[in-house]
Parts: sequence; structure tokens; C-alpha cells
Amino acid sequence: MNELPARRLLPACPFPNLAWYKVAISEGEVILDHRENYVKQTDRNRIFISDSNGRKFISLPVHRRNATGRNMSDIVFTQEVNHIVIMRQIRTAYSSAPFFEHFELELFDFLKEFAKPGNSLLEFNLASLSWIEQMIGLTREGGFMESSNYTETAELWEGDFRRKSAFSNEVWSFKRYAQIFEDRNGFIEGRSVLDAMFHEPNEVKNWCLETYLRTLKK
Repeated sequence: MNELPARRLLPACPFPNLAWYKVAISEGEVILDHRENYVKQTDRNRIFISDSNGRKFISLPVHRRNATGRNMSDIVFTQEVNHIVIMRQIRTAYSSAPFFEHFELELFDFLKEFAKPGNSLLEFNLASLSWIEQMIGLTREGGFMESSNYTETAELWEGDFRRKSAFSNEVWSFKRYAQIFEDRNGFIEGRSVLDAMFHEPNEVKNWCLETYLRTLKK
């Protein structure tokens, strides 16, 4: 079992998985980077869920606010973003989960407010972390440092979890918990925190803490 580096950098992701939260809530210095360049085809604009057909992700459609901007704060939702469609995908996946109905209305209201064309992806992602905190109390004690002065990954690579696939199943071993489609799909690791809270919200923090690094990869 690998220990987490004492100083760590996290990307801002929408409803991230339990490995992200393990890095976030463990002891040490944690910086939530608001300034990184947007990385395509990563968890910056994806919500990883599972349904009766197995693993999938919800892609949040985005584009750059202007031709030159690449910072996360320059990324906004396109006209194709639709809170009703996003909620339908989540409902299809989790309507049978034990605690889905407990959070359904609040989640729909969240999506209605933040998943709008022209809205900031960064604001959506940060708001999703606040929403999880409000719903189940999962957060970092004392909060995060909110920006990064570390721009070269080589200076801090072991603690730089902005790297692509930093929260993949190859890097992490996730705590197993009961999932509604486990009988046909087996346990699917690395899903959004939503997956865990819809199944047993009171255990999510413990499941985060029992998630651990298999290895540190560049």
C-alpha cells in the first residue's frame, strides 16, 4: 500500500470519484488548482457512473470562451448542455438505488442552476463539491488552498494528481460496496461519488478512507 505524498495538487472535477476524495480529505497540504490548463477527454468534464449495461460516463459539452483561452476558467458549456438530459441519465442508472430518491430533487435543482449554456465548467465543478458537502458532509477539514503556484509537474510529480488517469483503476484500489447491478456487472470501481452516496451515504467517507494507491505513476 502506497502512502500519499504530504503535498498534493488536485484538479477541479465534477462529482469526482472516491480516490479524488481520499486525496482531498487525508492529512497533508492539498491545493485545489483553479488555474490549470483545461485537459480534454479527462474527468474535468465527465461524471463517471454505471448502469445496467456497465460502466459509462456523462460528458458535459464544453468549449473555450475565446480563441486563446485554455485556462479552466475560460471553459464554458455549449448550447448542447441540458440539465434534463443529464438528470435523465443519472435517473436511469440509479433510480433503483436505496437512497436515490432522498437526493433526487436537490440534485435536479443543482443541475438546473449550474448546467446552463454559457455557464462556467469550473464553477459547476466547484459547486458540485459544495453540494456533496451540503448533502453528506464530505469535505476537507479546514478547506483547500484554492490555487496553484506549481506549474511544472516535474517539480512535484508524485503529488500532482492533475495528471491524466491519476484516478484510474490502474492506480487505485477502491473499497467494494454493494451496487444495484453488481449481480450482472460485478463491482465497478472508480465511479462518481454520486454512485456511492445513492447506495449508502453514511458510509461514503469511510469508503474514501479505505481506498488506497496501488502505485504512483508519472
